[in-house]
Amino acid sequence: MANFSGTINLLGFKGAKVFTNLDAQHPQMAWVCVPVPYNDIQLSQDGKYASARVFMAETNDKFRQACIQRKQQSGDDMTGYMPPSHQMEVSFTQEFRQRALEAARKRLLGEHPEWTGADLEDPERNTDLRNAMYDAVRCRLGSMYCHQRQSPAQTAAAPAAATAAQGAQSWQEGAPFPAQESDDLPF
Repeated sequence: MANFSGTINLLGFKGAKVFTNLDAQHPQMAWVCVPVPYNDIQLSQDGKYASARVFMAETNDKFRQACIQRKQQSGDDMTGYMPPSHQMEVSFTQEFRQRALEAARKRLLGEHPEWTGADLEDPERNTDLRNAMYDAVRCRLGSMYCHQRQSPAQTAAAPAAATAAQGAQSWQEGAPFPAQESDDLPF
């Protein structure tokens, strides 16, 4: 089985916002707030667990090539660059998705009266409405990167030791570390 790494854009959740001044002791601390009803988030009875289902889909070659091309055009260093292997989205329950699609349909028909009367079952007549509805409900969260699985011989090889030695060397040379408020961490 392969290993993955990635990033999740917490502001990718529907209605998510950043707030400050929510904690009197730390007024500058930023908080990401995600509306539970907009994102089909399940809360445990005791309030200690909140979960959102996710779906990871493999990216196609066209998408990966576009990522590579965009990176090259920006002039960024391509050394070790690996395009995303998967995209992550919120996986809504079927009941929630139906309610969300209906809400999106009502809003979109108000914005585009020319789509009124479009038969959602007829793919020839409703492409614009159907695509707009699904785009409105889709909740993309981020990209995942699949790492090549290494053989045991590769894993035990010298690069890990060299990396550790390089880190120790930079510390000995007095490389500054950024200031941290470690006493504020809740761990």
